[in-house]
Amino acid sequence: LALVWLVSLVMFPLIKLLERRGVGPRGLSVAVVFIGTIAVIFFIIYFLVPYVLDQVRAFFETDWPAIQSYFANDLRADFIFGTDIYDAIEGFINDSTIVEDTVSGFVDSLTSSLSSSLINIISIVVVLPVTLIYYLIDYEMINDTLRSIIPSRHEKSASDLGSRLNSTVGAYIRGQILLMLAIGSAATILYRLIGLEYFFVFGIIVGITNIIPYFGALIAMIPVVAYAIITQDTGPGPIAVVLVNVGLQMVEGNVFQPIIMGRQLEMHAIVIIMAIMFFGSLFGTFGVIFAAPMAATIRVLFEFYREKKAEREAASLASGNSP
Repeated sequence: LALVWLVSLVMFPLIKLLERRGVGPRGLSVAVVFIGTIAVIFFIIYFLVPYVLDQVRAFFETDWPAIQSYFANDLRADFIFGTDIYDAIEGFINDSTIVEDTVSGFVDSLTSSLSSSLINIISIVVVLPVTLIYYLIDYEMINDTLRSIIPSRHEKSASDLGSRLNSTVGAYIRGQILLMLAIGSAATILYRLIGLEYFFVFGIIVGITNIIPYFGALIAMIPVVAYAIITQDTGPGPIAVVLVNVGLQMVEGNVFQPIIMGRQLEMHAIVIIMAIMFFGSLFGTFGVIFAAPMAATIRVLFEFYREKKAEREAASLASGNSP
């Protein structure tokens, strides 16, 4: 139900736009949006996924042996503490069971969670579209029904609060999707221009991780800089890659962010970082991704409470001063 609500925040404005353009009744506009969404998903699967798989396959066929050789030879020769220390560390790792225990624990946890995750994914794929269709078709009726449950004296306040939450969270999600596409496309083009081998895969990583405020840029930079260090003899050096990523973040913060996102969240950077740490510790990856909109939701609730408190105080003062 939470996913249905979040997806509806993206799709319902498109449906209303079509209805204002004369595309109706509601079932027809919903069908147009759904068909368009399916077409976009089909385009991604049919055209982009094979291209990504080709780059991943080429990486393991050509670059992975070179990376293994780098760690076995070049890194050993350039190790800052000398080859003897490197051999001692390598021997300790080989003699211990650290790697085996780590891999075994990862495989066990992956295996145990795979079945439940698969069931959840199948349930979402089957249930989400059907529930979403019914919700979008009867969007106003369902919301009116939910509001009717609230006592009449609080109905206006609840409706106002719901509108603010929909506006804040919906604007953030829609803006974040556009921002991911913009920064991912820009990263792909720039990586291609500087001659990075797997520019498409790294560009997708930049776009996806961009959903995490502030930390996403650092997460996206780590694999591409590591790859540039290892392959600097045949590709762009790590300095060029770092400069590209820094430039991307400057463009995002000064161009894409103001144009696409505006001031939807209106929160200080420290507050968002604290929200990422707090919700990430509570909900893991989901909490990190949605920390910003959850923090914005709390801000809306707090501001709404302060406004209502001020209104009650003003009403109480006015009634106390009246004759």
